[in-house]
Amino acid sequence: MILTAMAKTDDELDAESRRLLNEVDDLKKLEHAKRRSARSSPEFHALAKDVEAKARQVFAISEQQRNDGKDESPRPNEREEQHPGDWTENGRN
Repeated sequence: MILTAMAKTDDELDAESRRLLNEVDDLKKLEHAKRRSARSSPEFHALAKDVEAKARQVFAISEQQRNDGKDESPRPNEREEQHPGDWTENGRN
């Protein structure tokens, strides 16, 4: 078992996961807007830049979540729960 001072609780990891899902939704909205713009137009290029920035943010959050998921929760009762999805149950999946 890995336990560090920086370990996230189940609620914190769940919140991070929900943030990732929200950012992916935003990325999809931006990409759909870009697809409605004229190719090579200033709007297209501005949206392409926004899509790229949002995609980088999504990857950064997913990398952080992967790293945070390596450590066990600092809460003993959460460490005892060891079944798929146990860390998302308080957030109601």
